[in-house]
Amino acid sequence: MAYIKSANRSASMALAPDAPYMAAGTMAGAVDLSFSSSASIEIFKLDFQSEDRDLPVVGESQSPERFNRLAWGKNGSGSEQYGLGFIAGGHVDGSIGIWNPSALIRGEPNEGAFVASLANHKGPVRGLEFNSFTPNLLASGADDGEVCIWDLATPGEPSHFPPLKGSGSSLQGEISYVSWNSKVQHILASTSHNGNTVVWDLKKQKPVISVSDSTSRRCSVLQWHPDVATQLFVASDDDSSPALRLWDMRNTLKPVNELVGHTKGVIAMAWCPSDSSYLLTCGKDNRTICWNTVTGKIVCELPSGNNWNFDVHWYSKIPGVIAASSFDGKIGLYNIEGCSHYGIGEADFGAVSLRAPKWYKRPAGVSFGFGGKLVSFHPKSSTSGDSEVLLHNLVTEQSLVSRSSEFEAAINNGEKSSLKLLCERKSQESESEDDQQTWGFLKVMFEEDGTARSKMLNHLGFSLPLEEKPAVVDDLSQEISALQLADVATDKVEYENEKESVMFAGDDGEDFFNNLPSPKVDTPVSLSAETASHNAEEIRQEPDALDENADPTFDDAIQRSLVVGRL
Repeated sequence: MAYIKSANRSASMALAPDAPYMAAGTMAGAVDLSFSSSASIEIFKLDFQSEDRDLPVVGESQSPERFNRLAWGKNGSGSEQYGLGFIAGGHVDGSIGIWNPSALIRGEPNEGAFVASLANHKGPVRGLEFNSFTPNLLASGADDGEVCIWDLATPGEPSHFPPLKGSGSSLQGEISYVSWNSKVQHILASTSHNGNTVVWDLKKQKPVISVSDSTSRRCSVLQWHPDVATQLFVASDDDSSPALRLWDMRNTLKPVNELVGHTKGVIAMAWCPSDSSYLLTCGKDNRTICWNTVTGKIVCELPSGNNWNFDVHWYSKIPGVIAASSFDGKIGLYNIEGCSHYGIGEADFGAVSLRAPKWYKRPAGVSFGFGGKLVSFHPKSSTSGDSEVLLHNLVTEQSLVSRSSEFEAAINNGEKSSLKLLCERKSQESESEDDQQTWGFLKVMFEEDGTARSKMLNHLGFSLPLEEKPAVVDDLSQEISALQLADVATDKVEYENEKESVMFAGDDGEDFFNNLPSPKVDTPVSLSAETASHNAEEIRQEPDALDENADPTFDDAIQRSLVVGRL
């Protein structure tokens, strides 16, 4: 929700530069519900901790005339009596009233709160602004076309410099606004209803640049760019030309940029003190728009009321808070983050590029790093946008730092011997068995080439066997030799039988059959088919019986052989 607090007043306003206060003076040309013709100046306290939506009045004083413009400047006198500075009000009769806000808050009578009356203009005073570099200087401009510079160093006896009045192309009619340059303290700009915008050099006491539109449109307000000293925005309250134009004093032939969004004339304008890319404007089309001057696009828009706003300001103490005064007879405080973002709906949310305001940017930060390092950053100065990064050494445990330095030196050295010694010492210093095993394993990794594998196997509990032939191989060789001898004997017997068959080729075989030995009684000559199948089944089951009764150390021996590489 954008709305924060409000006060039912139809008044021009000004915010205190260094305190949570707001001044409101009865607006000229407007009436309240009672049609009262009286005029007053009031001080409201901006208490954002209170849940009350109504702004409380902490000081009030009657004024002889109504106000066209209010300005609140810092204390330029050096006196503690004016600790909150001065409030200047431009009246419709050409006079300028000076008030002491500290006295108003203390409740002093009107004589004590009213400091001085400055009378030199003829006609309503619409241009009024304090110098931010020299707070005792006050610039004013009125319908007589003159610009006056007032010195409030001695508040009781204010003085002024000779009036500044242009001639020729610098001639101005009714001055509608004056603005001090944000970078060069002796440069002042003024704009008028005849369309001329003049830049004054107070050192030379004369105009140095004059800017005029080709259409000679009626100018209502101007603002210097807070970052670029040669650029300023000029707006018009003419409904036929409501665009905001950015001029660069180095080339005044045509404007640098135009912000188009208002459909009717622009009445007031204010730069954001926390983000120089945000510009706030209000116009007669009942729109209060926040612009991104870098992209030229509309960032967001305040909720519209029954009547348009005629005065807008940024609150410098809380980023994103703005104050707007309207012809509805109300001064409202709003949070710009709660306003409706322009052109962003649920359907096109991803298509619109959102930019976070600068006040969300962290002005300073800190982060821990390795090795006791602490990194921090902060702005170099309050006015500069540059930051500096610092690196700190934060030592909490000296022993940890020494161990880390030792380990880092060993790593950078890259020699296996130093890393091996480091692991060995860590293994000896470790208290737990797991840490000892870990450092011992790392130590083996840094052994000399050719010995690392054997030492790692020893570390894991495997011992390399000596180079000798296994007994299994010898037994197998003996069986193979026996088989070879059996083959030789069989061949020899067959050879002898062949010789005998040749030798006894003439025998009829009677002697052979007579000489055959008699078969034994307990040895069966043939087996039945049932007995043969039973024996075959026992033969087939013998391997399973052998696997079940195998020695379990045989598997361990295979595993160890695979690990140590004895394939």
